[in-house]
Amino acid sequence: MAAILCQSISNLCSATCSGCGQVCKLPCTLCSSICRPMCEGIKKLCSSHFCIYASVALGLNLPPIIFGLNSIAYGGCKGSQWLIVNIIFCIAHIVAAFYLAMQSKSWSDTMNTLCYDPWIAAYILFGIGSFVWLCTGMSWAMSGAIQNGNCPDNIGSLTYNSIYFGYAFFGFGMSALLISMMISACMGKKDSSHDKDGASNGTYFAFPAASNKV
Repeated sequence: MAAILCQSISNLCSATCSGCGQVCKLPCTLCSSICRPMCEGIKKLCSSHFCIYASVALGLNLPPIIFGLNSIAYGGCKGSQWLIVNIIFCIAHIVAAFYLAMQSKSWSDTMNTLCYDPWIAAYILFGIGSFVWLCTGMSWAMSGAIQNGNCPDNIGSLTYNSIYFGYAFFGFGMSALLISMMISACMGKKDSSHDKDGASNGTYFAFPAASNKV
């Protein structure tokens, strides 16, 4: 009887310790499941040919998003309405830049994504709409219409700053895009070359090294 009682207590303690161990391990498991994909994504982004373009897109579109969020409580203000719509365009610029960076692993990937990807095609139209919206915001700001409605005192500065960042993105962002494309071209494209025996080795460089044959 004593042995049975001790065995039962031992089983209960083992089950309790095992359960506590699983509970204590749960936060680490959740953190790992979240942090690991993020770290892999950041690593992939940093090694992408379009890392510069993605960084410029993030740096120049994040401030207008913050400006728009600061004015979101003033929905009746025309300037606030412009800033809120501008948030959507800024998010689209960031998402498109990161999407392009993730898709472009080689020069052939870059050309396929830029020329044939339906999401990039849709983004180009969205980008044209974004530029039109910037021009609309500038027109409203210069005419004073941006102040119509229940506007906060700083709505003018928030709008002008967002417009400046927007035009800066179209200037510096397009330059960063061209630089990233040149980097991708110089780094070369995969699956297009053959080794010295005539078999495909899966790697092609835009500027192949000189032959070592004597």
